[in-house]
Amino acid sequence: MFKNKNWNTSNLINLSPIFFSSFGLGMAFGGYIPLISLWLDTLNISFSTIGFITGASSLGVILSAYFGPKIVTKIGYLKGAIYGIILASIAGVLFRFCNHEGTWTLLRIIAGLGFGLHWVISEAWLGQLVTNANRTRAMSLYVISMALGFSAGPIIIWILGVSSYIPFLIIGTLQIISVLPLILLNGVQPNHEKERKKSPLFLLKVSPTIAAGCILVGLIDLSLISLLPVLVNRLPLTADSLIYLIPIAGGLGTVVMQYPLALVSEKFGNRLTAYLSSTFGVILCSLIPFSLHSTVVSLILTFIGSGLVYFLYTISLAMLSERFKGGRLISANASFIVLFELSNLIGPVIAGAFLDKSLNYGLSIFLILIGTTYLIIAKIRDFQKAKKKYMIPNE
Repeated sequence: MFKNKNWNTSNLINLSPIFFSSFGLGMAFGGYIPLISLWLDTLNISFSTIGFITGASSLGVILSAYFGPKIVTKIGYLKGAIYGIILASIAGVLFRFCNHEGTWTLLRIIAGLGFGLHWVISEAWLGQLVTNANRTRAMSLYVISMALGFSAGPIIIWILGVSSYIPFLIIGTLQIISVLPLILLNGVQPNHEKERKKSPLFLLKVSPTIAAGCILVGLIDLSLISLLPVLVNRLPLTADSLIYLIPIAGGLGTVVMQYPLALVSEKFGNRLTAYLSSTFGVILCSLIPFSLHSTVVSLILTFIGSGLVYFLYTISLAMLSERFKGGRLISANASFIVLFELSNLIGPVIAGAFLDKSLNYGLSIFLILIGTTYLIIAKIRDFQKAKKKYMIPNE
């Protein structure tokens, strides 16, 4: 399956090039989005236009999920991932030197295509390299690396500001540097396998539990990040500092809780851990709106709740790479990312509609409904598998 049969995939250190590269991927998400938004704001661009321009990258990500398997078949994992992040970096830097809405939108789509391509390929590549013994831990380290990159971008903005072109250049340069270690994995690229064309949404049919986990995290992720600060601003008796501290607490919770939860998952199984992390994660997150009068309590709930919910992404990714192999994993990963991006797009809209109906209870009701739906789907699938195993005992 791999070019270098002597590569020791049981040693997580050997997988560090992918972890370094995921740091650059995280920076593409966490660095450029606020940098671009804040810079456009200095030009007196309207909020709706800023939202449209920054959100255009999602279209690029979806396109990358469609073209990713084809690109890997033609040029391989290594070149596909490196070219993707370089493309995203160049588009991000050029953005600063343009002054037209159409050009900005086009560059955001190109950037989304670039870092989306890296996203599809790096996750599938990692899924091919890991063993069942270290699969969940490896995926947790991948998510940690991405989350750290997500946090590094805003720090650069805080230090250098947004008015000059320097932060654009620095973030772009760091992205390229972070992806170069992938060259060390040149000898362990999986063989390029051709596969029949699949719908970008095929996971919904063949792996509904994995798809549901991906959708749950996608719906909740951006909804909390985008709407909780607004909720803080509108509710009385809340500290203004929570507007900035809540996203930080959520990001730190994701980073800190990943690896310990991975160890728990390897001991008790991915499915049981998925049930527990989704249940308690959703419950804790749904309690945040009722605790915003207390800075400490709300930050603790955000830290633990976000860490538990986002671990479901890690588990779903581990289950994905365990079920699909070879060329099918690239297609499965592409479908996974399309579902995540679509969920990110519609999540804040649906959650916002709930909040419009009820400022005090809307977000909590939204979260509980999403979490309950996931558990129902997962339990139905468990029942179906148990019934099939009972009817066909030799399978």
